[in-house]
Amino acid sequence: MREANMVRVNICLPDKLKEEVKKISKDLNTNFSYFIREATKEHLNRVKKEILKKELIEQCKKTAKLNLEICEEFKYVDGENL
Repeated sequence: MREANMVRVNICLPDKLKEEVKKISKDLNTNFSYFIREATKEHLNRVKKEILKKELIEQCKKTAKLNLEICEEFKYVDGENL
């Protein structure tokens, strides 16, 4: 499937990597550009997930701290209802 607004970019690859990509893309019956495009998308998805994971962990830590502060504020309230 051809994507809209495609642009040509130049990238530098070590010769060994370029040859490996050429071989694998040929084995997969696809072209070099498609292989690089898909590999880049996959890597971007992994990086985005890792960033999101770190953000979620940080938010959970902040929420846990807030929960502890709230529990501390109300620790004597439970005794009032006895």
